[in-house]
Amino acid sequence: MAKKKIKAKKPKSSVKKAEKKVEEKVTEKVEEPIEKLVEKKAVKKASPLNKLNKLDKTEAQIHALVEKGRKKGHLTYEEMNDELPEELVSPARLDSLLATLDELGVTIIDEADIAKYSKTIEEEEFEASDEDAAVSQKKKTKKDDEILEKRLVGAESSRRIDDPIRMYLTQMGEISLLTRKEEITLARKIELSRMAFRRKMLENEYCINNSVEILMQVHEGTLSFDRTMKISTAENLIRSVIKKRLLENVNTVIELRKQNQILFKKNLDGEQGLDDKSLAKQLPRNKRKIATLLEELSLRTSRIQPVKSKLHGISQKMHQLEKIIAEGVNDNFTDEDIDAMKQELSGLQDLVLETPEQLDKRLRVIDRIFKQYEDTKRTLSSANLRLVVSIAKKYRNRGLSFLDIIQEGNTGLMRAVDKYEYRRGYKFSTYATWWIRQAITRAIADHARTIRIPVHMIETMSRLRTASKTLLQKLGREPTVEEIAEEADMSIEETRRVLKISKHPISLDRPIGESEDSYFGDFIEDNGVDSPVASATQEMLKERIDSVLKTLSYREREIIKLRYGIGDGYTYTLEEVGRIFKVTRERVRQVEAKAIRKMQHPVRARKLEGFLDHKTDQAILPANQ
Repeated sequence: MAKKKIKAKKPKSSVKKAEKKVEEKVTEKVEEPIEKLVEKKAVKKASPLNKLNKLDKTEAQIHALVEKGRKKGHLTYEEMNDELPEELVSPARLDSLLATLDELGVTIIDEADIAKYSKTIEEEEFEASDEDAAVSQKKKTKKDDEILEKRLVGAESSRRIDDPIRMYLTQMGEISLLTRKEEITLARKIELSRMAFRRKMLENEYCINNSVEILMQVHEGTLSFDRTMKISTAENLIRSVIKKRLLENVNTVIELRKQNQILFKKNLDGEQGLDDKSLAKQLPRNKRKIATLLEELSLRTSRIQPVKSKLHGISQKMHQLEKIIAEGVNDNFTDEDIDAMKQELSGLQDLVLETPEQLDKRLRVIDRIFKQYEDTKRTLSSANLRLVVSIAKKYRNRGLSFLDIIQEGNTGLMRAVDKYEYRRGYKFSTYATWWIRQAITRAIADHARTIRIPVHMIETMSRLRTASKTLLQKLGREPTVEEIAEEADMSIEETRRVLKISKHPISLDRPIGESEDSYFGDFIEDNGVDSPVASATQEMLKERIDSVLKTLSYREREIIKLRYGIGDGYTYTLEEVGRIFKVTRERVRQVEAKAIRKMQHPVRARKLEGFLDHKTDQAILPANQ
């Protein structure tokens, strides 16, 4: 009924009917609220005839773009930027378009990756295109040689430039500026790649579960709404609208997740009825619905991005288990161990609702899209480095070196790239100026110190500086601490403390010596590098722990590793471990407690107790014997 109503309200142009047919195949009831809201508002505000013509043109362009992608099998970001009208395409519409393209199997790639993509998809045509690829490679090699020659000439001419500021400015000058059109193109490419990355992540069960937990914490007030959700009037992401639909969307997601678990189990077991195409497509369709529902709630990308590394860890573990199971029973693993591994593999699959091959495929796509996203952000920020330098010049001689000021300004520039909203109509430089100034002024207020000096302490330092200058004029020499304390009417201890704090920090890149061929940082001990003794002790401890864990059963060993993050560094909760091994939280706790009691047995504990701080030397001796 809902689809018929929408169809009746829209213009009856032939182009629009064709677009509607494509849209009806992939657009579900849960994907409609934002688009309906945007379209209704648009019809009310604009002149009916003009708006009708604009919508017809927009629908025709979108339909042509979808048809083009369906025929080619892929689209580039440049094609989407050229074809889509900027003023009439909202984020909600873009999200719906991405879902449509995903349903039709259309991949969005960077223009530079077209050759690589075509080679991967059309392997049977490799020989026919071999000559063209060779010619293209020769041209590319020739172009690379020309670029390398120019860089070598530039390096030869600037060989004597030892000033880091001049070197930085020279390298910065080689990057060309962006026109307004190029700026908008990059901003839209960032938006498209970010949305594609988010959708691919939010279609995975593990990421869905993580997102639902965060959203429920926001609903309950445990997490701050503003720090967790993205609010933007330009993208129609208003606090009241998001709060209103939060609980309803989450409940719908939970119901769809239950369906997904049943469908995945049927698919895995190969039950009868999966030959039906509609049933086989139901699981990916549900995942796309969930991604759309979660996208409507506008969870910040910073909350989704960390899950990517966790998925890589799960994928690696699944492949490791598959390999061991395929090898079968041997000297290292018994039948009981293999059964436990099969159960663990099944638990991991239930955790992500994907087989190892499906998860691998998803992660490859996610990594490719994320790389395009990061590269585009880097391109936009690199083209605006001159803006940072021009602003940084106004803040010289304020307690920070010029290079440090530039670096702080660059952090503000990177923040501006993440926050930029091109739909507001401002140039990026106008928007970025505030963020750059904010970063620089905050750094100057902190004086690049580990501990921030409060305002009242800065006033005390100013008073001591004035007293020191007065005494220098009177005495004709540098005053002592006692004389400064008497002049400023302060105690000697307080004066010494403030003078010690007031010393300016020294840059690690500050040249040392007349030749200036070494830097101050070269003379500082690197505490980040372990000493040989500490490294040897750590390696021995790792070996001892492995040997002790091998005395436990497979399940006990794996639960201890998961609970304490041994191996991949990630610690799992009792509930997560229980889901993997398909047991209750209490059972996991019991197995963990039993394993720890076993490890505390004198025979096993004797191997590890020497690694306590007061017995480290004793632990090293037996290992060397």
